[in-house]
Amino acid sequence: MKMPAWARWGILLLAGLLGACANVGYMPTEGPGFLLPAKPGTKRVVDGMDVWTRGGPDRPAWVLGTVMETRGKGPIGGGGTLRGLVKQAKKRHADAVVLLQKQSQWVGDAVEEFVLPDWEVNREALLIRYRHPKKALRH
Repeated sequence: MKMPAWARWGILLLAGLLGACANVGYMPTEGPGFLLPAKPGTKRVVDGMDVWTRGGPDRPAWVLGTVMETRGKGPIGGGGTLRGLVKQAKKRHADAVVLLQKQSQWVGDAVEEFVLPDWEVNREALLIRYRHPKKALRH
């Protein structure tokens, strides 16, 4: 039985929407915590949060955990994941994000005789909280 053209387009649209969805994972730091030392780096500000793209933060910072996001890079809503990482960082009360890696890979599914190819973007980042100096005690 041959599938009508409108049904094929509907399946294609649905696959594009599903391909644009994000999958997020978070692994909190265990134990007493890890303090990153201050070092030179480059940053951008995304939605009001520091995103360190090369190197690390310019001041000491505690590592809260690692967040991983996978997102389809399809024509509907796919693309960059920096805003998604920042959203996860804000949700976990982080001060900044340190990008670790970005990978893109080719994925595809077969529906009937059609193959629906797409790119998938995987990003991983550290969520950090800046170490704030202790306030001086007044006597």
